[in-house]
Amino acid sequence: MVSKKIFFLGILSVSAHFLSAQEQHSLWYYHPLHVGGQFIRLGKAECYNERPDHQHHLGNVHFRKTNAFLSMMVPVNRNHIFFPQIQINSVTFDWNKNRKFSETHFYYMQFDLMYYTTALDRWKWIMRFDYNLQTDHMSHPGEYSLYNGLLWGSYQIHPKWHYHIGALGYAGLKGSNIFPIIGVDYTPGKHWFIQAVFPINYSVEYKISRWTFAGKIRPLKERLRTGSREPQPRSIFNYSSVGTELNVRYERQFKFTLEGYGGMNWGGNFYIKNAQGKHAEYVDFRSTIYGGLSLDYGF
Repeated sequence: MVSKKIFFLGILSVSAHFLSAQEQHSLWYYHPLHVGGQFIRLGKAECYNERPDHQHHLGNVHFRKTNAFLSMMVPVNRNHIFFPQIQINSVTFDWNKNRKFSETHFYYMQFDLMYYTTALDRWKWIMRFDYNLQTDHMSHPGEYSLYNGLLWGSYQIHPKWHYHIGALGYAGLKGSNIFPIIGVDYTPGKHWFIQAVFPINYSVEYKISRWTFAGKIRPLKERLRTGSREPQPRSIFNYSSVGTELNVRYERQFKFTLEGYGGMNWGGNFYIKNAQGKHAEYVDFRSTIYGGLSLDYGF
């Protein structure tokens, strides 16, 4: 999920420029084929369980994620654009007191199809479906697949204001959930942009020339399954946390984006369930520093 929000917001920006200037240039001016990737790493965080009498220390957890992607902009006409994308993801989840499984590195492929439209007056809509499959278990897709969906609309109340509505959710790995999307964005001046959209993005940005400086809130979430040769075979784990960061982005329109960020992750929780999605063990973890880089290059 960490890379998806960046991809969505980048698509909104690129699409807006594409729609406003489409008649002046051919499609290839906009470099519709994109490659890139992202890396994010958190420091080791202390784990604990809250009890009525005291906090019970449960070791440390380390989280890291790397991905690479290939995407394409496929316009149908001025108001309708498709964005197919393929990703390869690597996740490190290492809890040193883990009794359920010893596996610490997980790999999965993600196939996305996103549709963007401005056909309705004052509205921008994104609809997206993606399918995740862990690469070490491609012969068992029924057990190692995760499905995600998103419907996200932005309506212009005023040239400086938009409100956002929609929903996103997942199904698979013996679980499912749906979250509402609700929020606003505000452009107070030429250089400033403020957005608060639950649970997609929270940011205050200042843009000058090709540079953007921002303060952001970054949610992180992963849901994966382990192999069959673990002490608790085919365990399902779910990791969630949130951080605040300082973010710097350099962008050449349609062609190149480089982003670096760092900040404080304020902790979160994870749970581990058995192969049937039952008998969960819940663990909280404390704050730690984090940082990352992302790159997007258009051909």
